[in-house]
Order: sequence, then C-alpha cells, then structure tokens
Amino acid sequence: MEYIISYFGKNLEELSYQDISDFFSEEREESDKIEFKSFSSEYGNINKNLEGVIRGICALINSNGGILIWGAPQGIKIEGRDEKVFIGDLSPVNERREKDWLINKISDSITPLPININVQILEENNNFVYVFEVDPSDYKPHQYKNTYWARLDGQTKQAPHYLIESLFRQVKFPNIEGYIKLNNISTKESKYILDFTIFIFNFSELQNEENLSFRLMCPQGLFVRANYPGFENLYGFDGHELIYTDQISVLHFGAPNMRQELLEFDPYNPEVDLVLSFGGKKSPMKTSFYKINLNGIDWNKPESLSHIIVEKEVNITMAKKQEELGTSKEETLKSILGE
Repeated sequence: MEYIISYFGKNLEELSYQDISDFFSEEREESDKIEFKSFSSEYGNINKNLEGVIRGICALINSNGGILIWGAPQGIKIEGRDEKVFIGDLSPVNERREKDWLINKISDSITPLPININVQILEENNNFVYVFEVDPSDYKPHQYKNTYWARLDGQTKQAPHYLIESLFRQVKFPNIEGYIKLNNISTKESKYILDFTIFIFNFSELQNEENLSFRLMCPQGLFVRANYPGFENLYGFDGHELIYTDQISVLHFGAPNMRQELLEFDPYNPEVDLVLSFGGKKSPMKTSFYKINLNGIDWNKPESLSHIIVEKEVNITMAKKQEELGTSKEETLKSILGE
C-alpha cells in the first residue's frame, strides 16, 4: 500500500493527528482513491456513523483501493462547483475503538471477507481520527448490506449492473475460506475429547476450485483417529497433524466441504492452538488460527463452546502472514538450507 505515502509523504504508522489537521488547512476534494467522512452525533452513535465508513471501504476495495479519513471536516458545497470541498476544523470521533475491534467489525460486515485493510488511530485531547488504507481486492465484487458499492466520479455509489458483471469477470482466482466450528466436548479416561468440524468454502460464484487440500496442526492435542487401522496416511507428526491432500477434486460455490474430527487433550494443558492451512490448484495458500482455553468450559453446556475461543485470525494468505512476521526470502532460505 502506497496511498498514504502519495498523499502525506510518510507511512500510515508515521501519521499524526497534526498531519491530518494540516492536510485540511487548504481545500481538499474527494476522488476515486480518497474519501472523507466527518463524525456527527446527528447521525447517531459511533456504530451508526461507522455504517458510512464501512460502505466507503466496501466501495474502495471494489475499485482501485485508497484512503478513507474518518473525522475529516464537514464537506462544504460551493456555488459553481459540482463537488464538495473539505477544509478547516476536523470533525473528530468522540470515542476510541481498538484496531482489532474495527477490523473485525468491517470484516464481518462485508462479504466476501475483505483483506488488506489497515487503520491508524490518531488522538489529540480525547478526539480521534481514524485513517484507513485499503488495497483493491482480488475477490471483488464485495457487498455491504446486500448491496455492491464502488467509487464512481469521486463518490461512493451503488455499483451499476454492468460494473458488477465486469468485476465478476475480473476475479483472478477463487476465494477459498477455511473455518473451524467447535461442536462438543466430553471426557474419557481423564482426557478431554473435542468434537469439531472443519469447513472449507468457495465464495467465488463463477469459479470452481480443484484439487483442494488442507492441513490442521494441533501441538497440544492428538487426533483420535490417528491410531485407527487404515487411517495412518491421513495423520502426521505422531498424531498431532491432519493431512488432507488432493481429496476434494472440485469445490463449488455454495457447497462447502466439511470434515468432522476428534482431538484428545490432557486437562493439565488448558491452552490449545489449532492452525489450519489450505489451498488449491488456483487459489493461494491461506491459514486460519484459533487459540482456545479449556478452563472456560461450562460442563453444563458442553455444546456451547464459542466463548472458549480466546483468539483467532482467519483466512490470512501465507504471503501476508510472512509479511506480518517479518520473514524475508533470505531468512526462509537460510532456515531451510542452512546457508
């Protein structure tokens, strides 16, 4: 992402509240790559104001990506000019929301799941400006509240039919997403037995995926079927990993693949990691990570387990994950080849 650099000459993480204030010391107009949202209690609380922000982000990822500044000045209509101008005092948000909360809120509201959305929270005297920087999506078109949005003529507008059809034709590869659902937990001979299901979805309406494979690693648990005769080839690392390769020949839109599994744990080790990695012939490798805490189990409701998931990060491309970890090509080669 280089949108922030092109407008401000610095990275998103380097921005300050004063940078935004200075930016609006002269007239600014919106474009297909930058949108301004003011905050006003007249529009309702922060959640109500956020609806317009999410709509704008949906439009940016359906277009060419860009920047959305929430807390910008109120737009002013000037006679003789078609577009509003934005100048002067900011209209900052009066509440702070953490980055994870914001990203989760946006991700849960837009379908299919968007990626590569970053936000920087800028504060001055309990006033907040949120600066979002987003990349165009490889999985467009996306919807917000069952509507496709796009940046057209410098505004967020409902995407016309011809544009939606064009965006569908531009999909480069199917959007495959993987999730884990916790079904039930029980005890057997002083062990915990977790019943769960792996779901692999294809959210691309016009592209099927082929030869899909996935792996699930659990360092703290053992797959119960790993010791069953005839199942040995499906498990590795002494029963800590499920290896499901080339088993799904075609994955269609609207028909998820599901696999139910059982994991066995020792009660004295309450924190458990589940790492799901998956990909196919045309789709990039992704990973979904779940951390669960077995101490939170309500044994009166063993089928109610969503609350024991204490951390999760789903459907992150391996390239993005390596970028987050700061793993370079040179470091990878050195760790593998020892050179």
